[in-house]
Amino acid sequence: MCGICGIVDFAGPPSADTVRAMTRSLQHRGPDAEGTCSYAAAVLGHRRLSILDLSESANQPMLSEDRDTALVFNGEIYNFQEIRQTLAGRGHRFSTSSDTEVLLRLYLEKGEAMLEELNGMFSVAIWDERLQRLLLARDRLGKKPLYYCHTAERLSFSSELSSLMHDRLVPRRLNQRAIFEYFLYDFIPAPHSVFHEVSKLPAGHMAIFDRDGLRIRRYWSPPEPDDDPKYSDAKEQLIELIADAVRLRLISDVPLGSFLSGGIDSTLVTAFMAAKDSERVKTFSISFPGTTHDESAWSDLAASALATDHKAYPVEYDIEGVLSKMASHFGEPFGDSSAIPTWHLCKHTRERVTVALSGDGGDELFAGYERYLARRFQVIYDLLPLRLRERIIEPFVEHLPATTDYYGTSLSKKLKLFVQASRRIREDPLAVIPRTFSGDEVRALTGIAYDPEADPVIEAARRWMGLDPVSRMQFTDIQTYLAEDILTKVDRMSMAHALEVRSPLLDYRVVEFACRLPVRFKIKGRTTKRILKDAARGLVPDPILARSKYGFQVPLGRWFKGELKDWAFERLMRAPHNLLDRSTVEAMWLDHQRGKADNSHKIWLILFFSEWYTHLA
Repeated sequence: MCGICGIVDFAGPPSADTVRAMTRSLQHRGPDAEGTCSYAAAVLGHRRLSILDLSESANQPMLSEDRDTALVFNGEIYNFQEIRQTLAGRGHRFSTSSDTEVLLRLYLEKGEAMLEELNGMFSVAIWDERLQRLLLARDRLGKKPLYYCHTAERLSFSSELSSLMHDRLVPRRLNQRAIFEYFLYDFIPAPHSVFHEVSKLPAGHMAIFDRDGLRIRRYWSPPEPDDDPKYSDAKEQLIELIADAVRLRLISDVPLGSFLSGGIDSTLVTAFMAAKDSERVKTFSISFPGTTHDESAWSDLAASALATDHKAYPVEYDIEGVLSKMASHFGEPFGDSSAIPTWHLCKHTRERVTVALSGDGGDELFAGYERYLARRFQVIYDLLPLRLRERIIEPFVEHLPATTDYYGTSLSKKLKLFVQASRRIREDPLAVIPRTFSGDEVRALTGIAYDPEADPVIEAARRWMGLDPVSRMQFTDIQTYLAEDILTKVDRMSMAHALEVRSPLLDYRVVEFACRLPVRFKIKGRTTKRILKDAARGLVPDPILARSKYGFQVPLGRWFKGELKDWAFERLMRAPHNLLDRSTVEAMWLDHQRGKADNSHKIWLILFFSEWYTHLA
């Protein structure tokens, strides 16, 4: 795993000193080596975290023999050995055992068509001196990030926004649309970033920049449901796909381990890992002792059943110290509070291993979230007379007591979320992704006028309008929430500690297989992840298969009424900006303290935004 950056300028030679500064700022992503290379119109930079072929010969930028092609690459190509064998059969000779050299030689033979052959997680930049062009690409699911700023004849790029800001020619004008979207979704969806002139290359996209300008196109999209196989055959095929995905992700020249929360996804991945590893698998988890969010009993059960070398770490409560570091690594507002335990999990995991496997992706692919199940019930609920819903049922639910308990253990919170989602989708059928603030609340908080027609999340949902309600929600999640929330969180928090995280369930073969399955293979009655659970029987303990879904949540509601009350209030009332309406913030805080509403997550979004703004200043 690494960090990449660079500048291409057709109007004049780009500054090598600027690229070196951008590269140095990515040291946490790649502490093992640093390199740059320069051409008349391009400078590329790279920081390396050595995973495969630890020798210096595999350092980057990697150049072709004639030095006319230079590549910088962040990620892993899991099928590189297969590709290498094919290329060797065509006469290519290799001087390293790295996947980087395989990637370079594949480009030399196929150009951008190489992307279709790659099974991996990556962001890549290739400068072609002969063609005088830069190729940028991001993997299918968006596991690895790529920011860029394009102005006329110049383009600069980097793995992280904070690194890109070392290029002083990148404007820092705030993007009002992105700020609005942050408070809606907890994240800023690609292609937007918090700065108006900076964009994210969306997942599954590539870009060509040359003297004719910048051209961006999608090279991959999740396939729609079109398969109706025999259920037993599909289950066996799924087992084989996941087993092979895990096998490929065990290729490493450094120590490996696995995240083990005690959920189905991480336990299944660890089970396949344990079956292929002759030594006890090192596993890691985070706990919240004494809270409704604690999963330690489940991770202990999974570790015992799989006989792993398990370490569980209680979350530390130094939120003030961690928040500043998190804001720096994200580089822009990011509101998913599960980044806190992810930070601690990655920190402790890195003390023992350099690579960790995770179960990310299982919920989106196999309908594991309770909101997918709720969406089916909402279709039935919406058949009730509107007057009954709006005048009796919904007012009753809204007046239920507010609680800061985890939603998975609170019936009143589940009902409130159900009603909110039903109303939101009733008002806008494209609003399928959960929202922390409503659009009206964001307008009151920020004063920003917003046109939802240009919302990337709404645009993604519009693309899947022809699917059933659950699949529409799933596919929108895959292209927005998964890429820009879940995978962004894991990338930044793991790279902050130079830890590489691999996600077998997001092997593109597993993804495409899951997308093609009919929804009834994923949900049956009240059972979610139907086919994944059936595939896991005999590998995952039955109690884990039967348990309800738990999110990687943080007890913010309790903290804001207890140990973090004074700290949070001070920061809310003395924000280093005037971008948010103070009276709205204060009312939100008071409602939370009086138990009128659980505003913990809204408060967290505001706190993180202010911390990010402080870091920017």
